[in-house]
Amino acid sequence: MIDARVVLNLKHIFLHLSGRDIRNISVRELHAELHRTNPNVRVLSEHGWATLHRLLPETLSIAKLETRVETGPSLILLRNASLSASETEPGRFTAAELMITSPWVRQTFSQLRGATHWEGNRLTLAGLTLTHGLDLQAATVDFARLGNRRMGLQFDIDAFGGKLRANISHEWHSRHSNWKIAGGAADLLLAQISDALGFADPVNGLLHASNFTFRGNLTEPDRATASLWGELTGLTWRDRTAEALMLGAALYNRKIELQQLYIRQKSNQFTLSGEAALPASSSGWLRPDFRGNISASINQLGEFLALFGAHPADFAGKISIQGSMDTHGRNFGGNVTIEGASLTFFKHDIDSFSAKLTLKPSELQIERFDLARKNDSLSGEGKIDLSPEHNYSGTLDAWTNDLRDYVPIVRGTRRQKTGPVPVEIQATIDSSQWDVRGAIHFPKSSPLSFTASFPLPIGITWNAFQMSPLKISLDFPALFLAAAPQFFDSNILEEGILSGKISLSETLEQPRIVGEVQLVNGKLASSESFLNVIGGSTLAIFDGNHASLEFLNLETKDVDLALRGEIDFENTKEVVFRIAGSAPIFDLMSRRVDCVNKIEIAPVPPPFAPGGTELEFRGPLLGSGWSVSLKEEIGSQFSIVSTPDGAERVFPLCFGTGPEEKTLLLGAVPRAEVAPNVDQEKREKRR
Repeated sequence: MIDARVVLNLKHIFLHLSGRDIRNISVRELHAELHRTNPNVRVLSEHGWATLHRLLPETLSIAKLETRVETGPSLILLRNASLSASETEPGRFTAAELMITSPWVRQTFSQLRGATHWEGNRLTLAGLTLTHGLDLQAATVDFARLGNRRMGLQFDIDAFGGKLRANISHEWHSRHSNWKIAGGAADLLLAQISDALGFADPVNGLLHASNFTFRGNLTEPDRATASLWGELTGLTWRDRTAEALMLGAALYNRKIELQQLYIRQKSNQFTLSGEAALPASSSGWLRPDFRGNISASINQLGEFLALFGAHPADFAGKISIQGSMDTHGRNFGGNVTIEGASLTFFKHDIDSFSAKLTLKPSELQIERFDLARKNDSLSGEGKIDLSPEHNYSGTLDAWTNDLRDYVPIVRGTRRQKTGPVPVEIQATIDSSQWDVRGAIHFPKSSPLSFTASFPLPIGITWNAFQMSPLKISLDFPALFLAAAPQFFDSNILEEGILSGKISLSETLEQPRIVGEVQLVNGKLASSESFLNVIGGSTLAIFDGNHASLEFLNLETKDVDLALRGEIDFENTKEVVFRIAGSAPIFDLMSRRVDCVNKIEIAPVPPPFAPGGTELEFRGPLLGSGWSVSLKEEIGSQFSIVSTPDGAERVFPLCFGTGPEEKTLLLGAVPRAEVAPNVDQEKREKRR
């Protein structure tokens, strides 16, 4: 402090009269610093506060003021300021810079100017422009009860196109109730607030009204009482919109009461209310004691889910939700009922949807689940254990009028419009163990019935599922391929009758397959596929990890082949498929190739020497890396490229490696021409 002058009122001092003991304080330069690291330490005694109250002057003048206030993580700096205040005439306040730093606010204001008024132990600062769009209309510091260790602050600010008001008082004489805060806001523009706070994406809307109260010790929130109410209108942020959003909450008696969280969007309404006990420790927030009710009437589902980050085009329809939840005593309980109509989920239409869920301390129970789409339906019930294993049980029933609506790999044939493919499925789940049965009704064919039994725990990986025990059976007495749809956008078999009965057991990694599959009069739509075959018939009998081809009759444009073979899938990572013919097959390769993507069988007239070639395909069951090899008989002379007796020629298969065709050319005896009927020719000559 430099060059300070104090004018005393001695009459009041000696006679102990009411009024001020100091008439005037004048300071040319004042530097003040206040550091408070422990808020529980008493700054002054009760008598000291009373003395400080009596030292308040009638007039005050500070020509230059430098102030630094630190309390915990907060810092206030006032630089190159001046202050004058009087009970008889207006005063003024100026400051070159005011800086406020705290965990919530970091702001600096420059070149401040305003008017002051000192009356009734209240200092008022008015007409202060902090920054563009932020004007302090009036701020009053109340020292009237300073002797009782109580101060108050009131302010009225024009900010962000609206008004902010607050009344703050602090009492030192009370241990558990030393802060009283009441504030309100009206008509604040969210666009200006987002600009001031530097949001990357603009926020538009209006904070129409808001009120906030707090009473208690800031360091002991469990003993405090508080309330909050606010209303936002016309909220938009990115592609999120809401016509109105209201929040009301209160804190009292160690309880947080959510009076209302209300969201309105045109024809959408959502309401959440409830109460929760204030946790005694930070870990208690992970196990909240909450009771609440939820109610929603959503007529535009996509617009509502966009509030939570979903793409609005992926969802549509109407849905209503009613429910409650109770976590008292760490025991979960509650129920939710959901009804929906004309829904769209990820661009899939659903006519109606309903579900009823009940939450119990040890499980989530699905009392009812129904979904309908056109003539299709899915219904079920069940429960999910809330233990770490998350075992679940229940039943499912599904019916669809056309499998092609849900499985894109199933398509109609190119020759004709295929009829619908109805499917019915029933499933029973017990402790994550599925037992499934059902039937697929292909057009003009007998039903393909199937059963399956397999474990499917929550969170199982594909590798673990491949090693899990399972049982699958298929029974298809007669499947007419001409009326059946295509699979995988292919058109391999266009006609024929497929029949069989197959059962698979043990694991997908090491399967055991028993049964048989037969194809009669199979016709291919084109010979431009991997093998230039236009028709064929076969019978495959499976026995464990092997299968035998009792016959494999193939037909090309000029050749008929009668083959037999076997399949070895004991090791699914190296499946072996061997075929050999009763008539000789000739190797016509005139040059070596590094890989092949097509096999062509051409007619070969005599005089090729008799002999035979075995074809062997080898590769993983699921994946690439296949190869084809030619095994020639010892002593045969029909290979154009000379090879040792009994040699094996291996060609990797390279599907999809490029447009260039790399063909493995084989030869076979051409089909015999049908001899004319001699008796018929003689009759025609006689005529």
